[in-house]
Amino acid sequence: MGKNQAHKMSQKGRGGGGGGDDGPTGPTDGLTDATFHSPAWHAARIAAMQTTTRMSWEEFKTKQDEEKKKALQEAKTEDEQMKEFRAQLDADRDHRLARGSNHAELRHKKRKREKKEKKDKKEKKSKKGDDKKDKKDKKEKDKKDKKE
Repeated sequence: MGKNQAHKMSQKGRGGGGGGDDGPTGPTDGLTDATFHSPAWHAARIAAMQTTTRMSWEEFKTKQDEEKKKALQEAKTEDEQMKEFRAQLDADRDHRLARGSNHAELRHKKRKREKKEKKDKKEKKSKKGDDKKDKKDKKEKDKKDKKE
């Protein structure tokens, strides 16, 4: 016996346990049918299930095979579309690269020009900064001269 079963048996022997075993129809020991629906409903349900037409096993298998073929066909077309898309992307990339934007000598000239422009900008900034410093120094000098 499992560790829970011994406890259940002792509770059953005492007649307690609070499990709600005793319902309006008596104890549920698994031998009585405690379903929600009436026997008439079950009979009607069984009759309804027998009157419906269900497909045979062979029909089911053929239908399943058709669905598999359809899914494979869709997968093939999707793969073909993906290959075409990739080919188009590759062609576009090759076209862009063939323009010459990836040549080292062009990049080298461009880099030199960019470096020169940066250097010129720095020089302009430093000149402006020097001018500001000169103006500040001049003002301070004037203040000192006025105080003396």
